[in-house]
Amino acid sequence: MRRLAILIGAAGTFGLMLLDALVRDEPAPQDDDLIYERMADDPFAPHTYVFAFRVAVPWLVHVLPFSHDLSFSVLAWAMSGAAGAVLFVLLERLGIPRAVSIPLALVLALSPPMLVASLRQGRNPDPMTILVMVTGALFIVERKPVPLAITMLIGAANRESALFLGPLAYAVWAERLFDREVLLRAAAVTVPALVAFLTLRFTLPTVGREQVPGYGSLLGGRIDVVQEAFETPGTLVRRLATVYGPLWLVAPLGFLRFEFARRGLVLVGLCLVAFTFALDWGRIIAVAAPVVYASASWVLWKYPRTRMPVFALCAVLVFGYAAYMQAEGVQNLIDAGPPPYPVR
Repeated sequence: MRRLAILIGAAGTFGLMLLDALVRDEPAPQDDDLIYERMADDPFAPHTYVFAFRVAVPWLVHVLPFSHDLSFSVLAWAMSGAAGAVLFVLLERLGIPRAVSIPLALVLALSPPMLVASLRQGRNPDPMTILVMVTGALFIVERKPVPLAITMLIGAANRESALFLGPLAYAVWAERLFDREVLLRAAAVTVPALVAFLTLRFTLPTVGREQVPGYGSLLGGRIDVVQEAFETPGTLVRRLATVYGPLWLVAPLGFLRFEFARRGLVLVGLCLVAFTFALDWGRIIAVAAPVVYASASWVLWKYPRTRMPVFALCAVLVFGYAAYMQAEGVQNLIDAGPPPYPVR
């Protein structure tokens, strides 16, 4: 299985590189991408609030002996392929047949969130975020608290959503609604990541907190974010739809009948709460990838007639999204107006 997982990871990585080569890239970092570029240039300078705490990838780029363009891109490609490989192992552990798990692993590696990160030259935490969430879910299923704690600790330096793995661990491990022993175990694996996250929050200098949507006030900020998100409902629906494509159509049945997916709804719920903290809901719901893919995989396993149309639609999504980015998507990134917060 290990050899097959490596082959899947390599195939996902090279497939993403090929798509990237066929689609125009963002020519120069701007807006959020420029923030990560500046973090890689000078890790300890004051950077824009929230972004400043997502240090893992830019700090790694800072110490690598290659150009930033190459380092960011290679890391994004490798992490996307690795996420697919780990998803394959996760689905194997859940008993999903390879006729389902292998195609879905490749779909994840080539999915729109991974492609758009690649087209932005990798200046984006999403590939590492999804890799962390899938790896954490694997260790939860395997009941390995120490590797899970290490994964969360590393993930907390990339994006705060790594902390969601703690509640997911409790939901999967608990034998009753309130399970004191499991609660203590889940808390123990979460504490190192939480301490790392709070340390970054309280020690790194930042700028522009008040200008970042959602951080002006505790309650009012939540309302402001939701209201602003619904000002462009078409864009909102498109971004949510492209994250999982046809898997949205089959995953709900798995949530009803597949135990891991049903318990994993806690992760989906946390993503819904996170919708009130940021505007790009597509990137947020991608955090639930291990649960959504697992739920869809169960349906494809139990109902074989769904496989061909779902896999065909997944292929349409991957290549259709690449065509869209080539035609106008990348240009839209270039033409987007400046953000309301300082780009530092």
